[in-house]
Amino acid sequence: MKVIAIALNTSREAIRNKILYAIMLFACLLTGISAIFGAASIGDTLKFVKDFSLFSISLFGVVTTVVLGVTLLSKELGKRTIYNILSKPVARWQFLIGKFLGLLATLTIMMGLLTSALLATLWFLEGRFDWPLIAVVGAMMLELSILLAAAIFFSSIVVTPSLAGFFTVATFIAGRSANMLSYFNGADQPSAVRYPMAVLYAVLPHLDRLYVADRVVSGLPVPGSYYLQAALYAAGYSGVLLLLSLIIFRRREFF
Repeated sequence: MKVIAIALNTSREAIRNKILYAIMLFACLLTGISAIFGAASIGDTLKFVKDFSLFSISLFGVVTTVVLGVTLLSKELGKRTIYNILSKPVARWQFLIGKFLGLLATLTIMMGLLTSALLATLWFLEGRFDWPLIAVVGAMMLELSILLAAAIFFSSIVVTPSLAGFFTVATFIAGRSANMLSYFNGADQPSAVRYPMAVLYAVLPHLDRLYVADRVVSGLPVPGSYYLQAALYAAGYSGVLLLLSLIIFRRREFF
């Protein structure tokens, strides 16, 4: 119950954040702009609208995740509310998990609203709902759950939001480009390069596997087993990051 209470309170605070509304408004505007420019573009108008809109939703989902995640502890320390919470019979793991679930719920609501705006736009242009796009955004949510766990992990190490944000953004960029590291695993590469790259390839989150918008928009089939494996991977990776965050968080002194 304590975890749920913290999650609900965190979600309410995040929803009241004006930055969140600004990001959502801007993303909705981009969705509308894509429809206008798509109508004037040469080629497949609907494909342009879907590509651009899904890219916008993913981008602003990442921005929101980084902003909310890296300011998790700094806001609590700045308002000194963390002292009141931890002075009560609330375990630190309950505080951390509650914050994670609350922010994840906020992101789910935001992504759901943006997806609804996209589906409404496509219904207006196409005359039908493109239901497979919901699975695409669901895969984006798996990616954001890993990124949120990474943001909490870095914010538990460094209090400075800008530094935690830098590490989180670097993790996102490296995760989206993780497949490129396989080039350095070839036998023709020197061992001084091959072994560190192999370790990095194993440690980094493979976020590129969770972005399936290009495949779905192009009409390529994505089996349900792929989404299941992606969900298990995201749950496992996020769980490890949260466990490491908790270990670090338990060692920090706030009193």
